[in-house]
Amino acid sequence: MPHTTQLMRDGRVVLSVPPSGLVARVEVLEEEAEELDLDGTVIPVMRTRFGRVTGLPNAVPGTFYIVSGLVLDYAQDRADLLVPARLVRSKGRVIGCQVFARASVSVNAG
Repeated sequence: MPHTTQLMRDGRVVLSVPPSGLVARVEVLEEEAEELDLDGTVIPVMRTRFGRVTGLPNAVPGTFYIVSGLVLDYAQDRADLLVPARLVRSKGRVIGCQVFARASVSVNAG
């Protein structure tokens, strides 16, 4: 994540994870899809498709990476990715999370 992530319990920060400087993203591919005419005003409409995940380090045993929900959606095969969940807000602004979530990855014991 590009900012500090705070894990909170009972209104207190119990863990603060600073940004690593690496930001994983999902490529966004846009193409013009159509134009809408709304009372004489022509509005362009784009079609957005998502591509591959970029900026995500290789998995390292014992290491977890905090990423966005979109990155998690497009990297479902990774058991080392966490997203902030049960967000804590103050005056409408996210100030932390209560838990982390991750994808349901099937691990085959072999």
